[in-house]
Amino acid sequence: MNGRDSGAREATVDVVVVGSGFGGSVAALRLAEKGYRVAVLEAGRRFADADFAVSPWSVHRVVWAPRFGLRGIVRVRLGRHVVALTGVGVGGGSLAYAGVHYRPGPEVFRGEGWDRSVDWSAELDPHFTRAERMLGTTVTPRLAHGDHLLRRSAEVLGAQATFHPVRVGVHFGEPGRTVADPYFGGLGPDRAGCLDCGRCTFGCPVGAKNTLMKNYLHLAERAGARIHPLTTVTGLRPVRDGGWEIEATHPGIGRRRSWRAGHVVLAAGAWGTTELLHRCRAAGTLPALSPALGTRMGTNGELILTATARALDVGEGTAITSAFHADEATMVQLCRVGRGMHPLTGGRGQRTAFLNTMTREDPGLLGRYRGGRLRLSRGSASPEPRSAAMTAAQVVAEQAGGRPSRWWKALLRKPVTAHLLGGCPMGTDPATSVVDLAHRVHGHPGLHIADASVLPHNLGVNPSLTITALAERAFAAWAPR
Repeated sequence: MNGRDSGAREATVDVVVVGSGFGGSVAALRLAEKGYRVAVLEAGRRFADADFAVSPWSVHRVVWAPRFGLRGIVRVRLGRHVVALTGVGVGGGSLAYAGVHYRPGPEVFRGEGWDRSVDWSAELDPHFTRAERMLGTTVTPRLAHGDHLLRRSAEVLGAQATFHPVRVGVHFGEPGRTVADPYFGGLGPDRAGCLDCGRCTFGCPVGAKNTLMKNYLHLAERAGARIHPLTTVTGLRPVRDGGWEIEATHPGIGRRRSWRAGHVVLAAGAWGTTELLHRCRAAGTLPALSPALGTRMGTNGELILTATARALDVGEGTAITSAFHADEATMVQLCRVGRGMHPLTGGRGQRTAFLNTMTREDPGLLGRYRGGRLRLSRGSASPEPRSAAMTAAQVVAEQAGGRPSRWWKALLRKPVTAHLLGGCPMGTDPATSVVDLAHRVHGHPGLHIADASVLPHNLGVNPSLTITALAERAFAAWAPR
């Protein structure tokens, strides 16, 4: 196996990984390192740095809608109660994420949904460290005008002690200069220094952001894993003599392919994995899945707010450079979309400060399968943060001499999240969880899940590092082939 894409039909591999985001990329590398023959099936396409959008009108490079010929990096999933933005492409959510890395505090892991038999903070600590090394986590070295505005707002709210520059997975070398791999002793790709253009969430056009193609997936291919882009998994079933059969199609064309594997790792994200398992249960191939499938879903308490002022300039930088805690459960982050990249303000984008807020509130969503797709319904709790987030936005706007806005909500009439979590919660009881503490699907040997769907509760911080650390923990336990 040469690690490159191939049109040839696969006969049998040891492991099929469905999805190439943070969980799937860890599975691909760690299992390939242990001698397993690994095939990674990814619905989206492969991107070079030059393929990403440099204009808000490059819709085909941003939005994923293959039926209409659009093969970008973001899939927009419209639900009755939420709009979920999910990453697609080789590298999954890392292509469109802001690159922000947080370790949740111990209080998060002591919260509802986390199995109390495990000291999660202590157990995950070495896996967080390994994930940070792989993803190149570092503290943002530069703060700009918008960050000082956020600091002043934190002081007004009495939260100045919580203001901090965020930690990100970005190569801050000499801006624009390409150098040999600075992370893996020359085994990784060449890297260019960050230009502070703020376009991280549209795809980094210079290659400074440490996407999964710059680390886990690059090294996984070197170790023999094969990545198959433009391959959407549509079904799976256990084979009578052991193992699994996986069915897939080419998005937009419909050409069918199939694989057989001893193990399957589902890593298609909270929506993708939950929907796929619901589809398999409805088709009768996995009738014994836990009744907990689709439960404990949430938006990470995310709400996008804006503050607009005539003289506001948030300055240059990565997409997110600073944050503070509006209260003990609510994070407020300053966001950039890149000069000229906001479609509603164009070149005036610097006059708008985007605020991303997250909270540890009750997840509040339930994923059911109706009409051939996943439907999210609202439970007893609202999936949005409330007063602390709105108060923070009001203060930021006042400090900027402008006004707050909820234009996402006004435009779509529902909350928007890029951090959908849950649906296949982890636990020891098959009645209340879908996977056990080793990420194995209850009652289905050889079927595993490693993505945001296993998280049993909102984290209140950016979840990518936690998903990566959990996957590192899971696959560290696998024996060599």
